[in-house]
Amino acid sequence: MPRIHELFIALSIFSFLLTSCEFFEGSSHIDADDANINYIGRFDFSNPKSVRFDWPGVQIIARFEGTSCSVKLKDGNNDYNIFIDGKLHKIIQTTSDTIYVLANGLQNRVHTLLITKRTEALFGTAVFEGFILDGGKELVKPDRNSRRKIEFVGDSYFTGFGADGKSADCIFSRETENSYLSFGPQLARNLNADYSIVAISGVGVTKNYGDSLRTSELPLPHYYNKSCMNDSLLWDFKKWQPDAVVVRLGRNDYWQKPHPKREMFKSAYLNFIKEIRMHYPNTQIFALCFPFRKDPHCDYINSVVNELRSKNHDNKIHFIKVDIKFNPERDFGCEKHPNRFGHQKIAEYLEPIIRKQMGWESPLKEIFPSNPFKKK
Repeated sequence: MPRIHELFIALSIFSFLLTSCEFFEGSSHIDADDANINYIGRFDFSNPKSVRFDWPGVQIIARFEGTSCSVKLKDGNNDYNIFIDGKLHKIIQTTSDTIYVLANGLQNRVHTLLITKRTEALFGTAVFEGFILDGGKELVKPDRNSRRKIEFVGDSYFTGFGADGKSADCIFSRETENSYLSFGPQLARNLNADYSIVAISGVGVTKNYGDSLRTSELPLPHYYNKSCMNDSLLWDFKKWQPDAVVVRLGRNDYWQKPHPKREMFKSAYLNFIKEIRMHYPNTQIFALCFPFRKDPHCDYINSVVNELRSKNHDNKIHFIKVDIKFNPERDFGCEKHPNRFGHQKIAEYLEPIIRKQMGWESPLKEIFPSNPFKKK
């Protein structure tokens, strides 16, 4: 028994050292304000060495030298996808630790790192403080050309709620949320675009899921101008001007009675689209609706879009009715939310529509302006 007790103590000490700065003596410590770190999404840089964030899908990208990389991260509530050289390397489930080993034992060369936040802001705020590399190693200049930009605004269909669930019957948990698999990021990758997500599960334009009143005090528009959902700091919209904004809102408003009255919903939706337009005067806006039974939100959204196009002469706003059929056995994750396959169906439905409106040619068309396979 004494030997078992000693072994337990030794293992505990080793575990502590693995996540402590002492273990990384002689390593290269890279601060969060290093110019070679690329941030995509909404971040709070009030303290550039302790960068705060909480929105789903935010990304931290870097290229590092050497055989290993660890991240200095204060969290405990969120999960992250870790991609090394374009492949999913591991999933980090944060705890009370403040240092996480992302990769080790790699070939001694330059590697590309992508960190994406799987979970949404409802799980809490995180603080990124930099990386730890092999001694003498550094980050190198990002190898990224100017890319297209898309902002996704909405609800659980953008947060990836239940997307990693095994079936429609499973109960949502932190482990089953994966914003990377939601149709927004899938669509962005298909279009070779960077993306930012401003979304919260269960929210509406006027009424949130589960609210017993006709309207909610804090629907999605309340949070839209925030750097972090859980903080008061306002976002500077000039920092990141997207080429397109895709909005999916309205389904939660009519999930259960009492429903918002027609004019109440239309007025709220109109005002929100006008707010987006104020921040992004040259951006194409796509207003989505997903028809469901006798839910009227599709008709209301279409009416608002038509009004903006006719009265405001805004020809850069478009209505899209996403009318697709899901396979219940294959396309659903937890609590009947789409899994990766369901989200893929949505992304593939939207891609040609948005590609055409944006004038973004497909990769094949860019390589071959005229179809080389067409029979003469």
